[in-house]
Amino acid sequence: MQTKIKEYITKWENLCYFDGIPDEVPNEINHLCPSWKKIAVCILKNDLHLSGLGYKQPYSDYYAILKRIEIEQRVYVGKQLKLFK
Repeated sequence: MQTKIKEYITKWENLCYFDGIPDEVPNEINHLCPSWKKIAVCILKNDLHLSGLGYKQPYSDYYAILKRIEIEQRVYVGKQLKLFK
């Protein structure tokens, strides 16, 4: 989490905020501009993937495998799907 926050800060400082990012920005442009408030909210929400800062959750290959196994184990009765556990 710390490395992503450092990447976020350096990215915005290299782009256009040479004096550092602001503490907070108006709500109208909150989704467009960086702020320390946005970083603090992500930390308080325990947003480990920092989706509020523009990072995406890493894709898991195992989810697709498990989903395929689940679909193969489904039983169809006529046209209706019937799930057994």
